[in-house]
Amino acid sequence: MKRSVLVYMLALLLPCSTFAHDFIVDGICYNITSETDFTCEVTFNSDEKPENVYVKFYKGIVNVPEKVSYNGKEYTVTAIGEKAFRHNDELQSVVMPSTIVSIGHDAFACCPNFKSLTIPENVKEFSNFSFHAMPSLEYLAVDEKNEYFDSRGGCNAIIKTKTNTLYVGCRSTVIPEDIKAIANGAFVSGSGIPGHVTPFEITIPKSVETLESQAFAGCTSLKAITLSEGVKSIGGSAFNGTSIERIVIPASVTEISEGAFRGCNLLKEIKVKKGNKVYDSRKGCNAIIESETDKLIVGCAKTYIPKGVKSISYYAYAGCLIENVDIPSSVELIEEYAFANCRNLKYIVIPGNVKEIESSAFWASGIESVTVEEGVEKIGIEAFSHCRELKQATLPASLKEIGESGYGGIFSGCRKLEKVRLDNDNYTYYCNGSVLIEKKSRTVIDGWGIDHCYTGNGYVSLKAKRIDRNAFRGHELLASVALPETLEEIEAYAFEDCKALRVIECNAVVPPTVGKDAFKLNLPRNGYVLPLQERTVLVVPKGSLEAYRNAPGWKEFKHIKEKVTLEN
Repeated sequence: MKRSVLVYMLALLLPCSTFAHDFIVDGICYNITSETDFTCEVTFNSDEKPENVYVKFYKGIVNVPEKVSYNGKEYTVTAIGEKAFRHNDELQSVVMPSTIVSIGHDAFACCPNFKSLTIPENVKEFSNFSFHAMPSLEYLAVDEKNEYFDSRGGCNAIIKTKTNTLYVGCRSTVIPEDIKAIANGAFVSGSGIPGHVTPFEITIPKSVETLESQAFAGCTSLKAITLSEGVKSIGGSAFNGTSIERIVIPASVTEISEGAFRGCNLLKEIKVKKGNKVYDSRKGCNAIIESETDKLIVGCAKTYIPKGVKSISYYAYAGCLIENVDIPSSVELIEEYAFANCRNLKYIVIPGNVKEIESSAFWASGIESVTVEEGVEKIGIEAFSHCRELKQATLPASLKEIGESGYGGIFSGCRKLEKVRLDNDNYTYYCNGSVLIEKKSRTVIDGWGIDHCYTGNGYVSLKAKRIDRNAFRGHELLASVALPETLEEIEAYAFEDCKALRVIECNAVVPPTVGKDAFKLNLPRNGYVLPLQERTVLVVPKGSLEAYRNAPGWKEFKHIKEKVTLEN
């Protein structure tokens, strides 16, 4: 009894042991799944740590037996376990017995040289993401006796028989003429692995009505696709990250979900066929526009925005190689992530007819300079966040709302940001060149600097009482910051990942309250970082040393010094 309790406690303390193999026979690892039914599953060699690196435990062609003996007992092999063959870069094929009934998530994922697979007759269920990132996969088949799946006509695909849904495809798939839908994640096998991308093309037949969300997502090998008349719906992220260069939308399409073509950075030509009652590509604009709402929902590197467009949709240009954007006078709204990850976009002028720029609209784009003209009233949280090359920004007097109270401003992660100009006539906000302050609450909602940031200059009545959540987050080149004597509170994550910060001068006599992880540094890939509190000098007013040494959020600093003042 004592031994049983000890084993149970060890299992709680060592959760990773869940994935440890129970035994190895003839070079294959197994876990026992039932001592009652004497069943087991194929698993990975836990000593190889397949989570992090390619391994060579399984090589060439692996033949899984129906039964295997261990410790005088015979077990039936009924499953391919989760991540069983994952990350084996010399594995080419696995031959499975008829006793297999299930295949675990990620079972064959990230095997760059894996070429062929046949699903046995008794397999009832598996995730198509079991075949993620297998760019060399060229042969897929299903045993003819399987009642749930088939590979009709030698199509090199796995099809759900009852629904006529293509569930798993590969680069040599030919979609049969009776297929009704392409499933979510159907072509994840084509996800690229550097050095293992073989481009392929595919035609969607007229029987297919639905391309589900992420149907081809991440399939970097997909170079070209032809959509036949008959397709009605294209799901969100359906082509995310593919290498297609041209897309023609049939007249039959009535629904294109947001972000369907995001991350298609090679896309150069977009056309909607005449006769489509929902979408158009007016005046050869190289874009997809929702006709009724005049919303541009998909753009590309060669798109121009025609007059009459009222809004630019969620993920419309995300990840594309556009270099210049001319926003016409008809546009009133730029939605979330509309220009996210547009790395070739260097300069942007947002005219005053645009009333709102939504959250993360230009997230991680390549812009170096942004001008927001008079008339714009609202800029959403993190609208320009992680624009790592952004150096200067100009904001108008018309701005009434920037970011979101309690969640931060619009420039987090803009490590090279040097200067922000805000029109002096702005009623709601004040900018001293180093910080953006909401006047009524005297809250710093954004701060920046590649060397020093002084938050306190300007009128005493405008000096900050509070540093908002995420205000300085990700400003990696900021070396020192001076906080005003009026400061009362620093919100959570305010200085998170300010990796170069070496001096904090806090002029408040009473230590401000400090929120959760206000000075947190996230772990780099090597797994270790010296906490900011152990390497940064905290300078405090004369006579306040002990107060800071005992104050929550400040007492963790190892180097606290009183400010030295020169007396006449």
